[in-house]
Amino acid sequence: MHPGDRLGPIPDGVTCTACGAGVPAGRIRILAHRDDLAFVELACPECGSSALGLLLAADEPGDPPLLDVAADPGPAVEAVTMGDVVAMHDHLATWDGDLRDLLADGR
Repeated sequence: MHPGDRLGPIPDGVTCTACGAGVPAGRIRILAHRDDLAFVELACPECGSSALGLLLAADEPGDPPLLDVAADPGPAVEAVTMGDVVAMHDHLATWDGDLRDLLADGR
């Protein structure tokens, strides 16, 4: 791809690799490109996570590019709740140790 070349419009219908929510084309940013390949960042408006993907030029002129991201988001990670923050605050208020001991404690 030459500097004046464009990949064309970024396809819609991409899903977040963390939560499965839709990521609109406006939340996909091209980070770098070379030849017919671009590295893109997907910023999920629902969960706030970011993921990387590959944007590949279409085989036929005029066709939209192909956006390749992980198809399986894997197990969902629950967000930290206010209850989690309060519980950790209470735990740390009585903690009498160093960081290494805290992490080894598993709490």
